Amino acid sequence: MMSKMDEIFKKVLNDRDIFDSPYDTHKKEHIPKLFEENDWKKLGELFKNGKKDEYEKMIQDRINQIKYNEQNADDWRKTKIDELEKRAKWLINAYDNKQHLLKQLFETLEWYGLVECYLPNMNDYGKVIERYDKSIVIEYFMDKIKKSQFPRNRALEKVLNYVVELYDAGVPREKIAFFVRKLNSLTKYWEVIK
Repeated sequence: MMSKMDEIFKKVLNDRDIFDSPYDTHKKEHIPKLFEENDWKKLGELFKNGKKDEYEKMIQDRINQIKYNEQNADDWRKTKIDELEKRAKWLINAYDNKQHLLKQLFETLEWYGLVECYLPNMNDYGKVIERYDKSIVIEYFMDKIKKSQFPRNRALEKVLNYVVELYDAGVPREKIAFFVRKLNSLTKYWEVIK
């Protein structure tokens, strides 16, 4: 059974208001993900069942499809697609070299690709959680949410909801503070198989 902290950790990683693929302001859409939910699960099943050839083919087919769809992209977008291709290679190489980490990714994430965090530096938020009671923490978050613009305000709002959920579950505030301080670094979770 998962602890409350593990449950929230998984929710945060998969919350697209906090972590999502980079947004292209020119095309008004996100950079494509290498794998969305259903395809990510299917790839995980191929990995779990030891079907290496099908696993590699699925990854290669997907990156080829993305590259074909993006062949007329601008330089910024092409750079992002090149980074996505590197991640496809990481997935292929991890099959033999980093199976335990790959298994964790399949169990934790609902999608895979480039990732961007919409949160500000969370160190001060962690300090407030560590030093003050729940009502002050909520007030601090609400003040910061009001002063922020989309998508940051939405991400902070979601984090506040998760923080309140942790408080209500009786998680010690030192643990909550540590977790909140580390939120920005969770983008590295998508890179553990590098």
